[in-house]
Amino acid sequence: MSDTPILADQEVAAINAQAIVHDVEMVADDTSLAEHRPRCMNCRLPARYCDILPQPPPLPTAVPTMTAQPQASSPVGDAPQRPSTGLLTRTLHFFNTLANSFGLSCRYYGHHLPTHDLEDAITLQHLSMISPTEEGPVSAGRSAGSRDHGLLYPYPNRSLFLLGNWYWNGGIQKSKGSFKELIKIVGSPEFRPDDVNSTRWDLINTQLRAGAEETGQEPFEGAGWTKTAVSIKVPFHKWTPEPGVYDYHVGNMYHCKLMSIIQEKLANPQHDEFFHYQPYNLLWQHRGSPAPINVHGELYTSEAFLQAHRDLQQPPPEPGCELERVIVALMFWSDATQLTSFGNTKLWPCYMFFGNESKYRRCKPSCCLCSHVVYFNHVRSRIPSNP
Repeated sequence: MSDTPILADQEVAAINAQAIVHDVEMVADDTSLAEHRPRCMNCRLPARYCDILPQPPPLPTAVPTMTAQPQASSPVGDAPQRPSTGLLTRTLHFFNTLANSFGLSCRYYGHHLPTHDLEDAITLQHLSMISPTEEGPVSAGRSAGSRDHGLLYPYPNRSLFLLGNWYWNGGIQKSKGSFKELIKIVGSPEFRPDDVNSTRWDLINTQLRAGAEETGQEPFEGAGWTKTAVSIKVPFHKWTPEPGVYDYHVGNMYHCKLMSIIQEKLANPQHDEFFHYQPYNLLWQHRGSPAPINVHGELYTSEAFLQAHRDLQQPPPEPGCELERVIVALMFWSDATQLTSFGNTKLWPCYMFFGNESKYRRCKPSCCLCSHVVYFNHVRSRIPSNP
């Protein structure tokens, strides 16, 4: 005989009913299985999972180091020191900052503390594509509209410009893609139907057709561009009908004066706020290491920029001039651009950036830091033999 008790049919039915009720309660609960597990609320993540945001170095100290001129072959931490000579009317010093939480510090060179410290004004939004949270869609639309007013002429605002661009450049035959673009334009929070109704579209189209026909100027002229005729020397072989060296007219090259671009840049208060006038050594020193090492990342912290800055500070100043001496670094790029999907219509522009600005801001199109300075001409592959 088995010792296992034999349950009555009623007891078995009651146990099964309790199990069914428990399963129904578990199904009705929307929480996941992981949420039913007990959690430790005071648990700290490992250090490798902690993301520390970048921070600027502290301000330069008011007490400078001894006057010195570092040599290119000497380590950064063991720069030889020498007193100032009688040729210098200004005393040049090194100004160091304290190290931040990452161990980074700055070393400036000059006769006084930096007068323009922009690291204090830089935020995470300036170095990334994150939009500011404190600015709502209404204020963002107003600031964008005021910024684009001069760039989108003759259109009053960005919404009307996008609508006109859809009409003129969207093709004669509309498609589903162009219809979706139209929906995107009119569905934007910045789009206001009252602007469309009150806009004089015929006047805008007349202004678009104006330009060279009414003003008598070519498209580039009148906006800071200068037209210069370009000629090159082409030698012709002695066996040609007219041997010798002759001038070959390539065409007209349109360009802007670099000095005018620099003046406009420095006079812009929005760009001046983030413009590095004084370069510095960005240093990092490990605990226990005898000397710091240079950290490379920006043009205004490079050795070439620093050496040019030191060479500019060494000569005596002009009589009666107490202005600060700074370096403006110019960076150029050039590449041919195809303008049409079919055909050979192309342009060859030259772009210019300022090396005094951070590379994180230069790569953001919304900062508008790129300047077109010249449009090169294409030389034909075959030059006529008769000059």
